[in-house]
Amino acid sequence: MTEKTKVDEGWDEVESPNFTEFKEYGDSVEGELVDISTSPKYGFGIYTVTKDDEKQRFHGTKQMDDLMLGVRIGDYIRIEYVDEKEMEKGKTAMKIFTLKKKRAE
Repeated sequence: MTEKTKVDEGWDEVESPNFTEFKEYGDSVEGELVDISTSPKYGFGIYTVTKDDEKQRFHGTKQMDDLMLGVRIGDYIRIEYVDEKEMEKGKTAMKIFTLKKKRAE
């Protein structure tokens, strides 16, 4: 961040959350669920979690969105990429995730 000028006094810079991609088995995200939105282009969920004051955002998939139906804003979650399921010929394999949660109090 650059040095604040007189015009910037009283303003805090807002940064975008890190975007997480699940590329390899074992890739995971953990934290408090703080936002759920929907991708206007694909219709899948876009989830934002925070842990240790760091925000991470990730796109859902059909299977992940189904799992996330049981989660509420404020719940602490851990989602992990664990497998792939072969689809019909010519289609990309579907990523399989596990989801664990702790209910918000």
